[in-house]
Amino acid sequence: MHFEDLFEPIEVITYFQRGKIIPLKFRWNGRVYKIGKVNGHWKESQGYAQQHHFSVQVDGSDCFELLFDSGDFSWQLARVCLEG
Repeated sequence: MHFEDLFEPIEVITYFQRGKIIPLKFRWNGRVYKIGKVNGHWKESQGYAQQHHFSVQVDGSDCFELLFDSGDFSWQLARVCLEG
């Protein structure tokens, strides 16, 4: 496994329902990744905003940490965990 911190801006298709944030797909490096499973979700306070972290898994065993900032509604790819 190879872990790398990136913190790069990304585009995410997200479903918002009753206070829940559910990431469905994201685009990184010109490729669209369909999220197969959310492994975990946690929050951190950052001043007046909250940062929502999502550990997600796509096809295969690659996993990613997505970061949603509720202050400016931006997404970042915080971390990648790639096999190989």
